[in-house]
This record gives sequence, structure tokens and C-alpha cells, in this order.
Amino acid sequence: MYNRIMSYFEDELTSTRRRLEEGEFASFKDQVLAARRIAEALTFLTPYSRRDQRARLLTRSGEELIRKLMSVREVIRRKSTSAGRQTLLISQIMAEKEYLQ
Repeated sequence: MYNRIMSYFEDELTSTRRRLEEGEFASFKDQVLAARRIAEALTFLTPYSRRDQRARLLTRSGEELIRKLMSVREVIRRKSTSAGRQTLLISQIMAEKEYLQ
């Protein structure tokens, strides 16, 4: 059961990373929502990362993916909306400011 759960997390992170790299997110809002879901999933995984190397690596990978999803640089480059508006959106959706860059 544990291996199935870990594999599920790995597959989801890989899928989200692929979508980000290929530009398949329709808007920055979708990226923020995906980052939010990953952050919630990592809260469940974090207690296991103290004992298990695989969980620890998966947690680090998830945190890195969250930072990439929340990066405003891509939004500025695409010029889809103003950076100030995006920062406001991020602060409204994400309570934790640690993922903001």
C-alpha cells in the first residue's frame, strides 16, 4: 500500500512538472491551484520524510515544483496580466508566503 501511495505522488508530480514545462496550464491561476494541491499533499507526506529517504526526496521535489509553479517570472514574460495582479492573486489563494519568490 505504501509503495502505491508513493508511486501515485511521484506520478502526479511528474505529470504536473511536464505540464508546466510544456506550457499546458491555461493561466497562472491554474498553476497556483496546482501548487496549492501539491502543498496540501506534502503536508500529509512530511511526517514520513523523517524516516524514509524516498518520501524525503519526494517532498523536496514537490517543494521545488511549487516554487516553479509560483514563479512570477514566467507570467511577466508571457505578459498575460500585470505582475501586481498576479501577486495579489497568489496572496489571496496561498496563505503561506514561503512559496512566493
